[in-house]
This record gives sequence, structure tokens and C-alpha cells, in this order.
Amino acid sequence: MSLPREDELDGATTTFFYMRTRKKTIDREALNSCVCIVLGVYNGSEYLKDQIDSILSQHGPPWRILSRDDGSQDNSPAILKEYSAQESRILFLQDNAGNVGTTRNFSFLMEKAFHSSYKYVALSDQDDVWNQNKLKVQLSLMQKAEQKYPGEAVLIHSDLEVVDADLNLISSSFMRYKGIRHETSHPLKVLLANNFVTGCTVLMNRRLLELALPFPKETVVHDWWLALCAAVFGHIEYIDKPSVKYRQHKNNEIGANSTFDLMNPFKKNVYQYCLKARNILSQTIAQSKALSERVKEHDPFNPHLTFIERYASLRNLSTFQRIKTLNSLGVHGQGYLRHLFLEARLISLPTQKKHADDVNRKYKHTL
Repeated sequence: MSLPREDELDGATTTFFYMRTRKKTIDREALNSCVCIVLGVYNGSEYLKDQIDSILSQHGPPWRILSRDDGSQDNSPAILKEYSAQESRILFLQDNAGNVGTTRNFSFLMEKAFHSSYKYVALSDQDDVWNQNKLKVQLSLMQKAEQKYPGEAVLIHSDLEVVDADLNLISSSFMRYKGIRHETSHPLKVLLANNFVTGCTVLMNRRLLELALPFPKETVVHDWWLALCAAVFGHIEYIDKPSVKYRQHKNNEIGANSTFDLMNPFKKNVYQYCLKARNILSQTIAQSKALSERVKEHDPFNPHLTFIERYASLRNLSTFQRIKTLNSLGVHGQGYLRHLFLEARLISLPTQKKHADDVNRKYKHTL
């Protein structure tokens, strides 16, 4: 069963379902002054209460949590129902769609927030802990950015602390631990091939939601797509201090591996890792094609359009032309080793025609 359509979600007021015996409606004018925190959940019962409690302890602007469970097999739905019954600011959406995946779950929640007229939206994971002043600091920077760039899309993100399952400190900086950094001058030169924005730190304005939604099917990860849209249509602002304790545990969907772990051949099956990395690069090229279509739709004279289209065409080029184009565009990995690995993956990608031939051969082999 599919998720409800956008037109089925719109109306003068928005209805949310609780574990109470009646429905509650929320006035749209009240929503405009709140930060909507979208919380996508899947089998997160072990740490979900810690995450919600840290939001309840926020100092600063008014907020509401908009949550959806993605077909969990654990106690997550019961926890969300319990909190929503006790706290009017926590809204739990229920449907019969089941498991739709992380990106689509967050996409659905963001569409709901957009059609409910929220002015600002923050993303939340299910297993972290927010600093008490996270929203206050981020909203202050957001409002300054909106004054500087009126009417434009803005995304705020920050550093994080890396902690273990019991919240013991592993690293005081997620960015340094991962060997990545915020790119100030030309973020697209990194973002087309690599993401440096961590979703659970993100606060965005309504204009960014308007441009980024709906997510195309080529979206690799929801926070990556949001960062690309912000870089193309507006601005990405960075807070060089942790706003979140990023919990590292065995069930993380996307973990915080150190640079050494990523490059250590003894930690994983190198061949499988390289195949996965090559596949992700292929997805970034498809994602950039979708991005170029979104730019044509909203801003056909955008100065970034040709740049994006050239990156999107890499698989149609010869090996030599790919590397030449990549370097002429200035698209790069963050750090020498990452960039070498980017070039190696690009060289190994089959051309678009060869890729189609390989798919056809595999298909015939199965008949």
C-alpha cells in the first residue's frame, strides 16, 4: 500500500492521530511560528526515549515533533504512541504503508510539514541526544541568514560529538573523526560526489522545502539531496560546534567510521566495499541528472546548471575524458586519498551503453 497522496494531506487544518479516542486538529497559524522536528523511526526502541527526552529539554523556540514509524518490529510504535498521548507537541502519524525506507519516510514527513505551513523544519534521528540549545542556536543563525538572503533557501548544519552506545565520548568532532569538512566557497564541487552534511543536525527553511520536494527517485540519501538543493538554490551555513551527540552502535544505518577505518583493508571485504562505493558514485551521477531537471524546472538560468549537467554526463565519456572533465570542473574528494579513490571509481564505471549491455546480458542469463 502506498503512502497518502499530498492532496489527501492538505486542508484548512491538519489532523494527527494519537492513542486517544479522538482526533486533534492543529491551527495552521500556530504552526507557522514553530519548528517542525521530523522524526523518522525504524526499530529504534532501544534509544528512542533518550532522543525524544533531549528534544523535550530544548531551550528556545516552540517546536513540534512530527513522527512516523516505518514498519518497526520492536517497541518503537508503542513508545511513539505513549509520548504522543502524554505530550501535545508530539504528533504520531499512522498509516498502512509499512516499510518504505529511510529516505521516503523522511520525504513523507517533510511533505506533511510543508503542507502544514511550518516555516522551519529540523531533522532528527532516533538514537542521538540533542544539546539543550540546539534549536535556539540554529534558529538564530537561520534568521540572520534569511535577513542577509531574503526569500532564498537556507540550510543550517553543525558538527557533532561521536559517542558510544552509553554516551561515552569517542570524538569531540564528527567532522574531524570522519576526515570531512564544511565547504564554504564552492560546496557543489564536493557535494556532487560526496556529502558533508549530516542530516540529524539540519535545520532548513520553508523555501528550501519548496524547492527540494518532492524527492526524486534518484535521491541517494535525503540529507544529501537537501544539501545539493541548498547549494544550488541558496546557501548552506555551518556551526563549527557540536549540537548533537551522535550515538555509534551496532545498529546504525549509516555509522561514523573514522578515516582510518574507511581505508583499512583488514576491516572489511575490500572488493565488496569497492563495488558498493562504485555503485554509490553511479547513484551520484543519476542524482545530479535529477538535480539538473529540478533546476530547469525552478530556475532555468541558474549559473550552476551547466556545471551540474557536465558532471551528470560523466558516464557517457571515455576514461580519459572522465578524469579530464572531473578535474576541469574541480569536483573533488576531501583529502588526497579520497580524491584518488573517487578517480579510481570513476575510471572503473562502465559507460552508459556498456552498463545497459551488461544488464541485458544478466537478464538473458536468467532466462
